[in-house]
Amino acid sequence: MTIASPRPTEGSADKARPTVAWTSIQAGLWVGNVGGEFAGMIERSSRGEYFITDEHAHPLGTCTTLDEAKARHQRQLQLTQSAAAKGAAKPTI
Repeated sequence: MTIASPRPTEGSADKARPTVAWTSIQAGLWVGNVGGEFAGMIERSSRGEYFITDEHAHPLGTCTTLDEAKARHQRQLQLTQSAAAKGAAKPTI
């Protein structure tokens, strides 16, 4: 007999913080995806900087490492989604 442990459930805090999945589509170019939707892009310049854009191709700045660029993009995504959730909760008149 095998005892299966219950699967962890996804809490509301987890749903509020989606993680971007990054895919390298060519050398120096990464595309972000959240839930099947385009989430942004990171491009490495010839000088070695990482240029970040959001899902609307708005610039989010540059970083010196890919990990920094991913982290900055993730923070911006969370801020944007948090603001959108607060805005959606307001009644319209």
